[in-house]
Amino acid sequence: MTWIFAFLAGLVAALGLQPYNLWGCSLVAVAGWLALLRRSQKTWQIFAVSWFFAFGFFWLGLDWIATSFTHQAAMPSWLGWVAVPLLSCYLACYIALFTLPVRFLCLSFQQSKRKAGSFQPSDVTFDSVDSEGADAISSHLFPVKNDAEVARERKIKNRSFVRSAAFRSVPVFNISLSQIPLWRLTLALAGCLAWGEWIKSWVFTGFPWSPLGAIWLNVMPVAHIARWIGSYGLSALVVIAAGIGLSCYDGIKSIINKKQTGQAIQPIFSAILMFLPFVGWYLIDGHDIHWQKSVQPPAHVVIVQPNIPQDEKYDLRYKSRHDAIFEKLSGKGNAHDPRLILWPEDAVQSYLEEEPLARAALSRLLGENDLLLTGGDALIADGSGHIASVRNSLFVLDSKGDILDRYDKAHLVPFGEYMPFRKWAAYVGLGRLVAGDIEFTEGAQPESLDLSPFGKVGIQICYEIVFSGRVVDRAHRPDFIFNLSNDSWFGRSGPPQHLAQARLRAIEEGLPIARATSTGISAIIDAEGRILQFLPENIEGNLSAIMPKALQPTFFARYGNLISVLFATALLLIALFGRIKLR
Repeated sequence: MTWIFAFLAGLVAALGLQPYNLWGCSLVAVAGWLALLRRSQKTWQIFAVSWFFAFGFFWLGLDWIATSFTHQAAMPSWLGWVAVPLLSCYLACYIALFTLPVRFLCLSFQQSKRKAGSFQPSDVTFDSVDSEGADAISSHLFPVKNDAEVARERKIKNRSFVRSAAFRSVPVFNISLSQIPLWRLTLALAGCLAWGEWIKSWVFTGFPWSPLGAIWLNVMPVAHIARWIGSYGLSALVVIAAGIGLSCYDGIKSIINKKQTGQAIQPIFSAILMFLPFVGWYLIDGHDIHWQKSVQPPAHVVIVQPNIPQDEKYDLRYKSRHDAIFEKLSGKGNAHDPRLILWPEDAVQSYLEEEPLARAALSRLLGENDLLLTGGDALIADGSGHIASVRNSLFVLDSKGDILDRYDKAHLVPFGEYMPFRKWAAYVGLGRLVAGDIEFTEGAQPESLDLSPFGKVGIQICYEIVFSGRVVDRAHRPDFIFNLSNDSWFGRSGPPQHLAQARLRAIEEGLPIARATSTGISAIIDAEGRILQFLPENIEGNLSAIMPKALQPTFFARYGNLISVLFATALLLIALFGRIKLR
């Protein structure tokens, strides 16, 4: 039954994510996870409880992946409902493995006795022999005690030495988690969770979708703490908040059961101490904001959301209608008001670098000083001139039809844009979710494009925006980030979760973000993670706005996930400090 409760708690915890937004349910569920861990006696039980909890969390949180299998023909659609639990099994291992350090809260040193008969004369050191010899000589030269007293003292001394040699202190897990103060267990689990989520974000290229800390987007003063400790630090705060609630419950329960006053006050006092940092952050929220100065006026952007269904996107029969939609939504430009027109990922089906007629057609949509940023594919040739691969790219076009710059997606989607272990997967008939037979290759790291007079623009294509600490070229900090995406693959829960990830990046980096997606959700997000304008899913439309200001580089923007790791380590050390002691 314990495993079932852990799995159900994980499902409830996922209700705090978008689109459900029931963040209170997540806190209750994590408190249940803590309560189940307190009842665990063995290491394998700690692993199992955490694994089932994480399995339930990921299963509900990643249900949108199953929908993506219905938009391609390479694999049967039912395979999506197999892929979700399999992926959840894999991701849950990170959380379960990195929960195991809480077991060290039960570690102490216990003396292990050797048999007295195993003591050998060789165990006696020369120092002890010399000491005994010196005592004997001094007793003869300076006879203070009689021979019987000297013999008795020598016997006691030898017996004490044998006893100290026959005992050894060894580390053992001789207590259970139920005997550990709840505040220690809470801080240890918080640190372990942050470590697990960070490791999960980069091993095998990483998959950091929807960290537990994303629930704090419903409580913005807490979400703003990501400016200091990142989104993985926010996940640790979820555990701490749940521990506060569980401590209060323990205190109230002790009062109702009429236990000693100390037993009732201690958990409540611990809850107050853990709650004080939240109060502090709430009081200073907004006072640490310093806006970034820019030598250029803020960019006027036009975000286009064409709402073209995924099943029609590559069908040439609809091409003229699609072109008309983009032309209508892009609007008319004039020389006095330069615009940055933002189209979504994969908006253009032509290979712009090889097709001048396609570029000329796009240029006619632009005013004299407008620039168009659109997603498309770039063909990459090998040394002999043959097409070797494709890159998912963003192109910058001016009103003359010239390509001013290009950005290539640096972090590809596994099983979508590339197939891990492709040679072996081909033997079992596994394909990939996107159309085409040519393999995608990755570009360089995040870049900032200097698009005067619009300032520096950081580019993140689709999936790239979910990687905390890896979305900005820190040497060339942009004025804002443009996140272009195609979320029509991802059903009902995928697009709002993707938007939530963009909001977390805005808070962490202190940068506004413009999002353009094919079917929604397109949005303007300010540097504090607030949504200023948005177009809901499955709506055709555009957003015309002046991009909000950026903040000065935040603490997280300067140091990245090093801060998250140090914060998690500090929580672990506080929990472990003083627990290991000689008994």
